[in-house]
Amino acid sequence: MKNSFKLEVLKTNKILTTEEQSKFRLKFKPFLNIEGVISLCLEEEHLYIEYDPIFFNLDSFKEILTAVGFPLELENIKLASSNLMS
Repeated sequence: MKNSFKLEVLKTNKILTTEEQSKFRLKFKPFLNIEGVISLCLEEEHLYIEYDPIFFNLDSFKEILTAVGFPLELENIKLASSNLMS
């Protein structure tokens, strides 16, 4: 059976400290209950999102990330906004 999950790597606009990573991991814990989210992995400069594209809208998720104060690189935010306009 073919794996239909996708992996997206989002870059942060700064290097996150260990403390910041811990705080965001706590904030992200409920996101694992969003339908379509398979896994989240946060590192110093990247957030890895494994998801099912049938049930999960990545652009909407990027907006949620910025709403909770996650330092998403500006390019990632622009992409999300331009996709909503299309």
